[in-house]
Amino acid sequence: MGPTTDEHIDLGSLLRPGTRGIAAPGCAVCESARITRIALELEDGSHVEFTNCLDCDHRVWMRGDEVLSVERVLDSARRRTG
Repeated sequence: MGPTTDEHIDLGSLLRPGTRGIAAPGCAVCESARITRIALELEDGSHVEFTNCLDCDHRVWMRGDEVLSVERVLDSARRRTG
């Protein structure tokens, strides 16, 4: 269930990370703090994070500690029809 109108969730920004359970900033390849990190819930209900480094252009999809292929993310994001 989502937050009530009395609750405040810090969503952060591109320059100031939020506190929504997203890991501390830092590129896994070059250790730059200049990253974009987005948390998403996919169509199948799984929660993933996409991280892109603005310095070295390293991009990665993660579910917890598991690195996901783009194909796996797209499959999980695909809307299933009956």
